[in-house]
Amino acid sequence: MKNALFIINPISGNIENKDELVDEIIQDIFGYQVSIWKTTGKDDEQKVRALLEETCPDLLMIGGGDGTIKMVVSQISNLECPILPVPFGSANGLAKCLGINDWEDSLSALGKGQVIKMDMLDINGELCLHLCDFGFNAGLIKKFEEGDERGMIAYFKNSLSQMFETRPNRYHLQVDGMSMDILSKMLVVANGQMYGTGAKINPGGNIDDGVFEIISLNPEGIQDWLSLTLGFITEDFSDLDFVKTWKGKNAQIENIDGAAFHIDGEMREESRFISVRLKENKLNMFNNIQPA
Repeated sequence: MKNALFIINPISGNIENKDELVDEIIQDIFGYQVSIWKTTGKDDEQKVRALLEETCPDLLMIGGGDGTIKMVVSQISNLECPILPVPFGSANGLAKCLGINDWEDSLSALGKGQVIKMDMLDINGELCLHLCDFGFNAGLIKKFEEGDERGMIAYFKNSLSQMFETRPNRYHLQVDGMSMDILSKMLVVANGQMYGTGAKINPGGNIDDGVFEIISLNPEGIQDWLSLTLGFITEDFSDLDFVKTWKGKNAQIENIDGAAFHIDGEMREESRFISVRLKENKLNMFNNIQPA
């Protein structure tokens, strides 16, 4: 029988009776002997690295959100076994990019045996799995981190205030040798297609297509914001002249005005120069993406 290692973050998300749910998931996994290991928040990186080297699993399951997946993946060295995300986090952006919205989708992907060779990004030496952005959305994340309010009402209120407070920032881009100066209220470096909310910011991209996208959004008035909202609903920005997209494998971003930015939902310290490099087809990832 094959061996599966199930790494679980016990404090991710807000799932009640998580241990019972884990037992239920394991009962539905056939052909594998499943071992469970839980993170503690103390020296997890070193412990995961040693565990992977020791066990060499045939299947690696990761139960948590984007942060848990990123922590585990960052410790993988020459591991060829496929990885199955089990979305236990609050947003689960990477899992959603893989068509996995819940644990049932995880089991469906495992049953179908759908595995892709997923790209990753190196951003100033840090691993990025699905999205990094500057400006509007990063500013919203920063507000949430600094404030006391949570929930959808707080999100809506902060979104409205952030929308009208945001001013365009200046950037100098070099993408695969092509240079340009731009103004943008939100600049996105996208390996995946969507945020954990399900909003698809990069409908033309795929997480295994050998390129990443840089997307600039610079709406100027209420009509532009309404058009942008409609674009998210229809998953089509092609008619919006304030949305620009470039594809590449390497990029340099000069963040001239010091716009706030995050990597996979985690705020990073202000940096003037950002280097982006594609790490092509590095991860064997189960997915539940429906054929086009």
